[in-house]
Amino acid sequence: MAIAGSQHSRRWLLCSCWLLAWVFYTICSALSDFFNSVFISQYRFRFPGFIVLCQTLLTFSTLQLLKQARLLKIQPYLLENGEIFLLPSICFSFHSILILWAGTSSNSTVFTFIRRFTPLANLALTRTFNLKRRASSSSVLLVLLVILCSVLAGIHSFNDEAVVYIYGLLNLVLESIYLTMLQKICEDQKRSVGDAYYTCTINSFPLLLVYCLLHPETYQIYPSGSWTSLIFLGFFSLVLLLGCVLRFLTCLCTLLSSALMMSMMEGAKINVLTIRNIMAYEWIVSPTHLTTLLISVSGVGIFIYKNCEETNISKRDNGNPTLKSI
Repeated sequence: MAIAGSQHSRRWLLCSCWLLAWVFYTICSALSDFFNSVFISQYRFRFPGFIVLCQTLLTFSTLQLLKQARLLKIQPYLLENGEIFLLPSICFSFHSILILWAGTSSNSTVFTFIRRFTPLANLALTRTFNLKRRASSSSVLLVLLVILCSVLAGIHSFNDEAVVYIYGLLNLVLESIYLTMLQKICEDQKRSVGDAYYTCTINSFPLLLVYCLLHPETYQIYPSGSWTSLIFLGFFSLVLLLGCVLRFLTCLCTLLSSALMMSMMEGAKINVLTIRNIMAYEWIVSPTHLTTLLISVSGVGIFIYKNCEETNISKRDNGNPTLKSI
């Protein structure tokens, strides 16, 4: 009885941690989207590549300071490690640019709709890359139900340009490959979250630097910014800080659980923000539309619980009482 109670308590602890992580991720993502939209629309500073480059530089500087202060243990960067994480770094760099572009574009409804299919792409890649951490058959059915309800809730008339469809599909491919390969590499190579994040950050910097240097609008960066305004600099700093935190949370949540879990959390975030907009702006929606949204969000909660239960069983079978880091 004592052992069963201990296992039950551990399971609820894992579920609570994941729910808190999901809530924290949703809040940070919503704040990031809000400040990105306000900053870029207010100052017309439409240079997502430059912003992502600055976020990468800030992340690298912060990690270096933490490492020098011995507050964070990170392995030194090696070319061998950089080569291993090269493809995930490329995917995440351009995925970050596309996300920032979509968050500030007036015609990106279909872009958000296509992101609802990310769990399906991750589910397919889980089988393709033969990951060790897989969802059970019942969890797969639950994921498919959540995706179906999420897609049905997001369907309406789209008036976006053709380039938005292209960017949306490209982002779907980049995001799903990044998350899946990050999990795969850390499973095979036994890398920690800090090492993986540090290596991807260093890999991303030269890629983004070359992108910015080759972009035809780069020379407009300085004239377009109010670099002497404290308000401009304050908003710019918030955009960079929130972007760095969000990038770290994405990596952390993926490695602590799985790529599929991370994409499910992202889908739930989209649906929660949709419900918030319905309540805030008093949109008139059909009961069917609202029901599919609620089913999708609650399905993610059930998926988190099942994931924690499967993790607890796996740890018990392996005789490992510590939290498994993927």
